[in-house]
Amino acid sequence: MKFTSLFIFLLSSFMVYTQTYIREGKGNYNSVLYTWDEKYLRQGKGVYNTILATFDKKYMRQGKGDYNTVLATWDGKYLRQGKGEYNEVLYTWDGTYIRQGKGDYNTVLYTFDGKYLRQGKGKYNTVLLTVSGEIPIEVLIFIVP
Repeated sequence: MKFTSLFIFLLSSFMVYTQTYIREGKGNYNSVLYTWDEKYLRQGKGVYNTILATFDKKYMRQGKGDYNTVLATWDGKYLRQGKGEYNEVLYTWDGTYIRQGKGDYNTVLYTFDGKYLRQGKGKYNTVLLTVSGEIPIEVLIFIVP
């Protein structure tokens, strides 16, 4: 029983500090550009690197903090500039494609299949980023090159 309790405690501590790495190009061993830890987007690899943005499921804020300047607003489909439901739409997400501006028929900039972010429309195009782990699509859209 003691071993089981210790094992569960250790597993739960790993689950609290899960990190997702966003790597350059295609491959799990390429250089890490960003680290995502379910609230903060950090530059490079590690939990002590510079925090670029804080995300609270609706607003992407500059740096670390829940009251910093809002850079983008997410409503589940549209990533808008700044804070507000009626601001300019930067990108549209339809489940597979990231499109420029507002609209389901606009130019496809990127394709995301859950692991690879590819340039343009198609699953055989050039891989720009590799995601190792889970990341909300709104965070990935925010950092698209």
